[in-house]
Amino acid sequence: MTFVFYTILIIVCCNIFGFFLSLVSIHVNFLSKYRIQRRKIKASIFYDRLPLILFNIVLLIIVSAMGLYYLYPLFDPVINFNIKSIVLQIMLILLVDDLYFYFLHTWMHKNQFMLNKIHRIHHQAISPFALEYIYVHPLEWIMGYIGPFIAIFLISIFSPINILAFWIYQFIRNIHELDVHSGFKSIFSKWIPFWGESEHHDLHHEKLNGNYATTFTIWDHIFKTKIKQDEK
Repeated sequence: MTFVFYTILIIVCCNIFGFFLSLVSIHVNFLSKYRIQRRKIKASIFYDRLPLILFNIVLLIIVSAMGLYYLYPLFDPVINFNIKSIVLQIMLILLVDDLYFYFLHTWMHKNQFMLNKIHRIHHQAISPFALEYIYVHPLEWIMGYIGPFIAIFLISIFSPINILAFWIYQFIRNIHELDVHSGFKSIFSKWIPFWGESEHHDLHHEKLNGNYATTFTIWDHIFKTKIKQDEK
């Protein structure tokens, strides 16, 4: 099915980019001055974590392919360049997905069993590099991947899902995850109001407690979980 093929292609291309971005951040020393934290990343850490990362990427591809195959009736089979529809659906998927993830992420930190047995794997990355966005317990990312499917079901009640909107969402979400875990200072995202920049999420990895939002930092403001400047 062409729809599934292009979705998987987006995922694969984004993660190939993330692989090279991770290598660059580890091996190109002069870029270290652009990193948020001064901790040096050992190359051995990246290669030791790569098997779980690759395993999760393969699982991501399989789950995405199966999920989209069965959810295909909810999508408009004809590519529609309706800009208003595309922008609206992208924003709705991002908002629903991120709100779901915020509560899931907060719960994984507040629940000691989930924190110590599941989420702690991801937080072995105190000073993260790009591909560590998916260095997680497989159960964690599967739980986290429910968000966009909830959004798809909600939108489909009113209108078929625009395929282009979903592809653009996939691209934005994957690149954003690579960005906020890259460890590099933000260039463009810091100028977008309430958009999750790398400094916001990097501080979460450094301090562990707070800054639970990822895509939209507004949730941390609303629910008062933002790490304050004096807590750095």
